Amino acid sequence: MSAVFGGFGTLARTPSLWPWALVPALVLVALEAVFVTLAIKVGGPFVRSLIPAVESDWGQIGMGLLGYAAIAVLVVIGWVVAVPLAPPLSAPALEHVVRRVEAELGVPSRPSLGFFRELACGFRALAGGLAVCGPIFVLLWVLELVFPPVAFVTTPLKFAVSSLLVAWGLFDYPLTLRGVGFRARLALMRRNFACVLGFGLAFALVFWIPCCGVALLPVGAAAATRLIVAIERSGSSQIA
Repeated sequence: MSAVFGGFGTLARTPSLWPWALVPALVLVALEAVFVTLAIKVGGPFVRSLIPAVESDWGQIGMGLLGYAAIAVLVVIGWVVAVPLAPPLSAPALEHVVRRVEAELGVPSRPSLGFFRELACGFRALAGGLAVCGPIFVLLWVLELVFPPVAFVTTPLKFAVSSLLVAWGLFDYPLTLRGVGFRARLALMRRNFACVLGFGLAFALVFWIPCCGVALLPVGAAAATRLIVAIERSGSSQIA
């Protein structure tokens, strides 16, 4: 959990990383702006066009309220879509943060993967994490639906799985540069389970704060890099 403070410290004392650290938040704002524009320009008028024309004042007010309600719903949907899209779309900037942290820690420099390959790695990590944790969340949800009292057990389990998913996503940035594959990442998490869980738990608690899940991604990438290097140097795991 101390890696969290290391990530903050790295960014605080490296002003040249601040523009890169702003990229995830800017990407989120840009995506949401697109959804808001579409909701106002397309969504609202489309919904109103489906309603029969009315001439009364109350009818006009009702049509206006329905249009605004449709815009509000589409804005919320846009936010739900934009939040998970922002991390993979910000992968190139976060990879730059990783390289700078590795240089600070004395890790040999690595060749750049290229913009599109970094984007692909970001989306692959998101899909891989959901593929592993998604079925577990579904199983826990079904158990709660069938036998509600089991929520006393499943609720902390879901939070633990969420913590592992957060750790998986943050570890992707330093592990991608090292060329570590899916199976090797699972093995890494299994061999260092307590360390990974503590790291994920720390960031999961922080990410519960609205917008922090995206705004603090650079801190998470820096902290994950520091932790991966520490694990490798401890001799407990040969990562790459």
